[in-house]
Amino acid sequence: MALSKDIYSAFEDIVGEENICNDPVIMPSYHSTEFAAVILPKNTLEVQAIVRLCNKHKLRFRPVCTGWTGMFPPGIIYLDLRRMNRIIEINEKNMYAVVEPYVISAQLQAELMKRGLHFNVKGAGTNCSAMLRGHGHLDQTTSGDDRNHLAIEWVTPEGEIVRSGSLGSSDEWFCGDGPGPSIRSILTSAVPPGVTPGVFTKAAVKVYHWPGPSKFPTQGESPNYSLSEIPSNMLARYYSFPSVEKMWQAEIKLGENEIAFELMGFNVSMVAANITTSNEEEEATFKRMNKEVQGPGFFIILAGNSVADFEYKKKVLEQIVREAGGKSLKSVEDPKTEGILLCQCVRISASIRETFRAGGAFSSIPVMGQRDLTIKWAIGAGKAKEPLISKGLIVDDGGAFFGWGVEQGHLGKTEIFCKFDPQNLEAKTAVENWNKEQSARAFKERYFASLMSPSEEIGPGLSNYHLWWNKIQKAIDPNGVVPEAGALV
Repeated sequence: MALSKDIYSAFEDIVGEENICNDPVIMPSYHSTEFAAVILPKNTLEVQAIVRLCNKHKLRFRPVCTGWTGMFPPGIIYLDLRRMNRIIEINEKNMYAVVEPYVISAQLQAELMKRGLHFNVKGAGTNCSAMLRGHGHLDQTTSGDDRNHLAIEWVTPEGEIVRSGSLGSSDEWFCGDGPGPSIRSILTSAVPPGVTPGVFTKAAVKVYHWPGPSKFPTQGESPNYSLSEIPSNMLARYYSFPSVEKMWQAEIKLGENEIAFELMGFNVSMVAANITTSNEEEEATFKRMNKEVQGPGFFIILAGNSVADFEYKKKVLEQIVREAGGKSLKSVEDPKTEGILLCQCVRISASIRETFRAGGAFSSIPVMGQRDLTIKWAIGAGKAKEPLISKGLIVDDGGAFFGWGVEQGHLGKTEIFCKFDPQNLEAKTAVENWNKEQSARAFKERYFASLMSPSEEIGPGLSNYHLWWNKIQKAIDPNGVVPEAGALV
């Protein structure tokens, strides 16, 4: 839908002629030729003015931060937030950082490390917005963003500016829940669709102590990053176990002793993906490593606050692994490989190869809950893959499920994959059916699976959240200017 000259001029008055475009030659660089316009605001007041103008003319808009994913209906206003790229504040005393939406996680992490701090970088990677909510490699010690998002500045779909938590009552960013009423469940929705209509313009995130070097000694070029040296107080290992039960018992004890900086239940195919740079090398490495492991396993990083603390953590780790019959993967003990994994998994650049490998497509089912119970669910989902493997419809990946503990194992995530050829329609249909069946089983057994939209079937099992969510959307977006699926990362 083309904008009239008068409406285009009104947007231009807000951001300046150099920060709005509807040129069909430029539009393909934004994924589509069907946007009404691309607009680049520089601050909250400009965002507010744009949103109010959209409401006045009943124009739908979609805000985009780093733009990794998303569906873009034709005729929308594409709100490109790349000019809003400032780290507003790093408060070392009260342990939080305030950022605008286009600050990426790598940028914030680097600044925090200089100050002996770090934060929860989500599994999507450090190239995504630091405001992105979710879970990732560092959950064991930093939890997920239901804990880490503090005060938030939000422009509602009608163009009102809302400052949540302590920001709304004291102009301070330290708390997402008050003093005063909390709207955390709306702003950081944890149920489908898991997004909030409107635009986040600033957010405070909790930060944590970082025991590593002020400048991470990264070397190499993408995707072959490594460390020039292993920090003397850090260690990375991969352990395999005789059974899932033995692995889980070791995870429980590690959580109870709170010694792991990072604990990820990688399968060995993911380890192979993270330390290689081509499909051929990955395949050969996986086959070799798969012969070295005795069963399921996990990847762990230790980080000591002192020499004595580091030695203590190593002894505790060794005892826990020994008692569970664990076996160290010798390949990871090699300093070069250890450096690659430390780099990939602290800087969180691992995800791009471990899940988005070339040579096929994949389907996955993420499940949140008690880690031991979600593992039991994943074992059943894995057995349901066996007929597809025997028919040659999906890749035999050594039982590719993985997951991790959250807050030293008090909560956990487990995810299971199917890798297949998307050109094979029989394989595609079989995997789609597998996903539906196992997602339904996860819901029936009261886990949270990949249920990405409100559902009449799912809603009653989750306090009729779908009805409440629809009421909230109508209340805060009466003009229908926000397409379904809300803001993107």
